Amino acid sequence: MAKNDFAVIGLGRFGTEVALQLSKNGRNVMVIDENKELIQRASKIHELAITCDASDLNSLSETGISNVSTVIVAISNIESSIMICANLRELGLRDIIAKAINHTHRRVLKTMGISRVVIPEVEIADRVAFQALFNIGVDVTNIGQGFSWVKTSVNNPDIIKKPLRDLDIRRKYDATIMMIQRHGQIISPPTPETSFETGDVITFMCQSNKIEAAIKMFVKQTKAKKKK
Repeated sequence: MAKNDFAVIGLGRFGTEVALQLSKNGRNVMVIDENKELIQRASKIHELAITCDASDLNSLSETGISNVSTVIVAISNIESSIMICANLRELGLRDIIAKAINHTHRRVLKTMGISRVVIPEVEIADRVAFQALFNIGVDVTNIGQGFSWVKTSVNNPDIIKKPLRDLDIRRKYDATIMMIQRHGQIISPPTPETSFETGDVITFMCQSNKIEAAIKMFVKQTKAKKKK
């Protein structure tokens, strides 16, 4: 496989969906699982589907995974997840995204040098909670070390047409605006003179404990109408 390809280890619901989305986006994906039935199903979608116990270093090495650019470890069992990540590191792989089932699991993977660790249930819960709070599409992605990426629309008239330097977003919310999408155009990075327009879609990095306060600056909450 070429260096721009992906491997997904573990074909539970999460791993299967990740592999499917990568394939839909035109990427070559190697899928690995020790369950023969899951691999047989996956072989109908992916060109390279391999039955392998990835916790065994020699077996994993024989798959050719060392030639893959990015590996997603989608294993829920903590012991197996740790063993597989250790094997990947030993095989020289550095771009590893690992699924964790709780914060303890995540902390252990982080200490092993796995820089990108996701807890799917927590990330989905955060996203749904913010969408419910603000009645608008909000995407939240935890990037570790207490920070998150946030993507949302701007509809608060109080900040429209005001330059970023006057809003003092960084000092107030520890937030940095990375990109503004406007009418199909991308403004990145914005300058201190850049101002918002209604309907802008912004992406910003923020301390995770200040996300709600930051979103309130960009999004004017709407109250649900009472039924008569």
